[in-house]
Amino acid sequence: MLMKIKAALLMLANALLSFLPSSPFTKFFDSMEALPVLGFLNYFIPVSEMIAMGEAWTACVAVFYLYQAALRFTKLIQ
Repeated sequence: MLMKIKAALLMLANALLSFLPSSPFTKFFDSMEALPVLGFLNYFIPVSEMIAMGEAWTACVAVFYLYQAALRFTKLIQ
């Protein structure tokens, strides 16, 4: 039963995503793979770690604002 619901939700999500246009950045990403210097640059500027820290920070701020909105809605804070 659960597998059928999961399959139906996946089919619905795939159908909805098929209406979206393709990413305009795919050509850019493909051209970036051909640069041999990019690996050396990433050694000095850790872009992937910066992105991970940014995602964690954004998640923490979002949780804070959601918690604050819930407290304001229940009138526990002003």
